[in-house]
Amino acid sequence: MTVSVDRRPIIVSAGVGIMVLAVAGMLDRLLLGAFVCVGMTLGYVNAWLTRVAAAWISQDTGSGKPRLAATSALRLFGITAVALFVGVLTRPDGLGILFGLVAFQIVLLLQVAAPVLRGAR
Repeated sequence: MTVSVDRRPIIVSAGVGIMVLAVAGMLDRLLLGAFVCVGMTLGYVNAWLTRVAAAWISQDTGSGKPRLAATSALRLFGITAVALFVGVLTRPDGLGILFGLVAFQIVLLLQVAAPVLRGAR
């Protein structure tokens, strides 16, 4: 089973991560910037695992949307729980992991929505 990797979210997230690290360094909050980058990495891992699960479930003829929704929800809950646990243990800088997770999801959503909006014109 081969899963293609879309590099655009990685490139955009790396650029955002570099900017976050630069701004956090200037504000003397480098650890916060590092946690934001870790959160974006967790977001990418979640997106990659979703692609793998979709490819795996599409090969099985008996399963479908309910199974994909259940695995996606379980995976997102697990990643969010880990991020929240790390964030609470290492606050206030550790809460940056949640901001990074949200930032990656927004970047991914904008990337998916952009072609749809272009097609609507």
